Amino acid sequence: FALILTTAAAPTLQRETQREKEEEMLWRGQQVVVALSRFRAFRGGVFPTDLKELVEGIDINGKKLHLLRPSATCDPMTPCDGETNWKTVNPGDPLIKELLEAIIIAQEKSKIPVNPQGIQELARFAQIGTVELPGQAADTKLDGVIGQGENQQGGSASGDNTQGAPIIGVVSRKSGKMFRAYYGIEEYERTLFFPNIPVVAGGFISPFLLTGAIPGAVNPGGGAPGATDPRCPNGGMFVNGKCVGAPGQVN
Repeated sequence: FALILTTAAAPTLQRETQREKEEEMLWRGQQVVVALSRFRAFRGGVFPTDLKELVEGIDINGKKLHLLRPSATCDPMTPCDGETNWKTVNPGDPLIKELLEAIIIAQEKSKIPVNPQGIQELARFAQIGTVELPGQAADTKLDGVIGQGENQQGGSASGDNTQGAPIIGVVSRKSGKMFRAYYGIEEYERTLFFPNIPVVAGGFISPFLLTGAIPGAVNPGGGAPGATDPRCPNGGMFVNGKCVGAPGQVN
């Protein structure tokens, strides 16, 4: 009889365990993008190219400021044997446009508060057409049209950011449906964590949504839109060996 009860309870226990891991994923994803915002603020608008930079921290007046705890570099939804298991996201990734559209729809339905500057940043990064999709020639650009490449499931084109592009967000590698809806998005591998976009999913509400600001942001919720990468004196970001996204530049 006891064995029957244990067997019957197993699926419920498994669901509760997954639900708890999902909540921790939401919390850690928010921590990562807050760290990205702070890194960008201290580095003049430049994004890191490796999540290790957030853990190692930056030097401020001779003191080391650590931006992210090591455990947050691991997504609890999948095994993490190395330093990180998040899939990193670069400018132009299809998930950026998908999140932008989902937030716009969610705001129309329930008036979820999202800083307009955060939405503007989403739109700007979605239009940077330099991400190489599988099977695409290296010198081919998307010209602002973001499409789903062959076998592309979201995240960065390289998966592990081997090309050293700016990391502007992270997403889980787990596939499957979430217990909560994230701005209407229901799949783990499509839940993009992006700086200055508060995590709102089901009963989980980002603490930064309540404070109205992201710690370390150059302006509340808006990142550092006026800052430039020193490798791009005319503005924009350094992606795949080129400066893209400068004012007036057509990508």
